[in-house]
Amino acid sequence: MARRGGCCMYFNIITAILGVIGGWSAFGVFFFYFENRQAGMWAFVSGIFAATTLFIHILYKRHTLELWYTPENLLQIRLLGLLGSLSGLVGLSSYIGIAVSHHEDLPSMNNIGTSHYFMAIWALLTFKWGMSLFGFAHVYRKRLLEEYHPLLA
Repeated sequence: MARRGGCCMYFNIITAILGVIGGWSAFGVFFFYFENRQAGMWAFVSGIFAATTLFIHILYKRHTLELWYTPENLLQIRLLGLLGSLSGLVGLSSYIGIAVSHHEDLPSMNNIGTSHYFMAIWALLTFKWGMSLFGFAHVYRKRLLEEYHPLLA
């Protein structure tokens, strides 16, 4: 199967690894150091979606996705990705709306603990990783249906 390897698969895995590292390290920085709790929580959730995307990439690459998940399970993961992307989109629009209505300055090191723009950035990344999880769960489900043969049919 040529689709399970190659540059695109390695690019997907590397970007998911960077998403996990970036999300979870930003969680620590925003939540504990800058005390911007909302941006920290969005970063943590973004890291979770990136980790889930990374997990299904690795399972698919190693030919073990069908041992962990059925096509019906991937439908549920796809729904989870859709819910994550919708929550990220709602959070993004809410934080941008709040920042604009309060005439908030653009983010800087002086207002990093209270800036709604940082919260909006991490909500946008949650939207991105939710859409990524949605898309890849859909693609891998279609590919699994081409190869999947249940034991009791």
